[in-house]
Formats: sequence, C-alpha cells, structure tokens
Amino acid sequence: MKLINKILILAILTIFVSCSKKENRGRFNYPMIKSKISLTEEQASNFDEITKEYTQQAKQAWIDNADKTIARSTQKIIFAEQDAKIKEILNNEQYEIYFKEVNIERTGREKHNMTLIKEALQLDSLQAIKYDLVNTAFFTTLSDNHDNYHGKPEVYKTYFKEIDVSRKEALKKILTNEQYNNYLKLAEKYQLGKIED
Repeated sequence: MKLINKILILAILTIFVSCSKKENRGRFNYPMIKSKISLTEEQASNFDEITKEYTQQAKQAWIDNADKTIARSTQKIIFAEQDAKIKEILNNEQYEIYFKEVNIERTGREKHNMTLIKEALQLDSLQAIKYDLVNTAFFTTLSDNHDNYHGKPEVYKTYFKEIDVSRKEALKKILTNEQYNNYLKLAEKYQLGKIED
C-alpha cells in the first residue's frame, strides 16, 4: 500500500512539474518568435514581461468591448505600443525578424502558410483566383464560428478537420492531380490545422 501511495505521489508531482514548465503562449506563438531572434537572457526576460503585459491588455480590450470592431481598433493600438517597447530591447536585425513574425501571427499563420502553399503550387491565374475564393470561404466559416471553439484547442482541431474536408474537395476540383498531391504534402509540412506547442 505504501508503495502505491509513493508511486501516486510521484506521478502527481511529475504531472505538476511538467504542467508548470509548459509555457502558455496564448493566441500568438511568442516562444516560436523568440527562438527565431536569438535573445540574450536579459532580452528574453524583458520580452516575456512585455508580451505578458500587452497580451493581458489585448485580452481585456476584447472582453471589455461588445463591439468587436472597437475591440480590434483598441488591440491595434495596444500592439503598436507593445512593438515600440519590444523595439527598445532588440537590435535592428532582431526587431525586423520579430516584426515580420508577429505580424504573421496577428493576421494568422495559417493564412500565411496557405499563401506559401499557393506560391509553391505555381497556379495559373484562374486557379489562383479559385484557390483564394476557396480559402476565403474556409477562413470566413472558421472565423464566424470562433465562439464555439475559443479556448478549446481540441474542439478547434475537430472543427478545423470537419471544414477542411470541404476545402480539400473544392481544391481537388481546381487543381491538377499533381498539384493536389503536392498540396497535401505541403499542408502536412506546414501542419495546417494543428496548434503549435
């Protein structure tokens, strides 16, 4: 019995330690951005403090405003203030990388990846228009149902997979077999629909 209790306590402690070590990144993948800009220890600490503070402000702006247009405007101001603070702690080269990556995060890494896939597929002009229309419909549907999966990563993944089936069917109709197979490989490479840890 004592052995079982010790094992149980050890298991609970292991879970607790592993959960406390996991960095909660929120909506934007700041750990990934940090990994791309080679920060010193002091810069990393300052970066974390700044992003934590402004992430809280951006969340609060969303909560406080029933009108989402006003909330987005307020968040833009908050993001600009955050960027100014971040610029103070980075050199020019680091800031360029930060600014590029944070703007990809803000507009949606998934949309960015779909643009990279589009370029790789070398679509003709008509295919490119249809590809954009398919993705606009996909992201509009995803966005319109945001309240159903917000803060629920597993629900998001399930919902994404469900509507991605429709997107794939539509893309299959506009792409050649070779392009479609290449699309599937690129979708896996960019991990579409998967939330980065």
